[in-house]
Amino acid sequence: MKLKLTLTAAALLLGACAHAPAPGSVKAPPEPLAADGACVFNSRDLAASRACAVQDAERSAVSRVTALYLDEAVRAEKNSVLENALLKNSHLYVARYKTLSDGPDAGYYKVRIKAWVYHGRIASELRALNLAGPAAAGPRAAFVQRGTPAPAFAAAFRAAFLKRSAVGIEDFPFASDPALAAGPQAALLDAAAASGVDLLIAVSASASAAGAGINTGFYPTKAEASVKVYDAPSGRLLLDLANQANGIDSTEAGSASKALAAAGELLAQETAARAERLLKPDAALKLNFYGLEGLEFLEKLKAQLLKLDVKDLRLDHYAAGTAVFQVVPKSPDPQEFASAVLRGDSLGLELEGAAGQEVSFSIPK
Repeated sequence: MKLKLTLTAAALLLGACAHAPAPGSVKAPPEPLAADGACVFNSRDLAASRACAVQDAERSAVSRVTALYLDEAVRAEKNSVLENALLKNSHLYVARYKTLSDGPDAGYYKVRIKAWVYHGRIASELRALNLAGPAAAGPRAAFVQRGTPAPAFAAAFRAAFLKRSAVGIEDFPFASDPALAAGPQAALLDAAAASGVDLLIAVSASASAAGAGINTGFYPTKAEASVKVYDAPSGRLLLDLANQANGIDSTEAGSASKALAAAGELLAQETAARAERLLKPDAALKLNFYGLEGLEFLEKLKAQLLKLDVKDLRLDHYAAGTAVFQVVPKSPDPQEFASAVLRGDSLGLELEGAAGQEVSFSIPK
């Protein structure tokens, strides 16, 4: 489910309220998941065909567990990262497997296996890649430099902004496209919206000599910078800020770099502070589910929850039959949301309690 950012940015609270993995969740024992695999059948090498199909089935199992922690937009955008980090070596996340069926079929060798998957290890890897948990739950921002690139300014701005804001800046392909960066704002906003961006941060910076330095051996420089922050889906301009900063060094290049870095840090601090006051967080709920009957049941549960009218939904962690989700419902009332969950339930959930910002359900044995 894609986050739709408005002036009431729903996901900001998730960054503050998201919980750490449950004790022992990373070292949780593997759990079984039935998976299918296929590979082009080589009649001259039956063993190789079967091994290839098994590898495809293991990859499918690991991919499905990965999907429990990520939404489709993140998976599509970060596919190459996931491929290199997890899917290329999917066997490392499978403790063992049992063949349920296998054999040639219409030019392919097909298998169905039961794979015991290290789901806790996968969750830990995704957090290490900054793809799941708190960092993935906040608003997604793209950073674009307009005009002449100023690396010192960009690096200082991003570092200072990320240190002070719950908004995460991600690297999107369109943001590094020189033609888009130099083109009209409308085209840039269209590209941002199409990429699933919530906030577009468009900056520009330049440096110029602030006085003659050759007589003193130092070169003073003045940097001028500006930033415009847009709500990407609607195109609304949220912030329009500018500032100046000075630098001095024994070389012109060093002086310009110092001035630009100072301007970037100062502008980022003001942008983060203004954004925090402007973007009012909605209430996030913690959903506890007890007594789940394995990974396949968890897949069905997440699919069921995604049908609800919510602004954001993230699986925080899963271990020993207990799953914890973070959700931002459109209605902040926990009791009302609990009723909505039960009205759409086909899994036999029972309400255990709803108090504060926490709702608990169980599966009767």
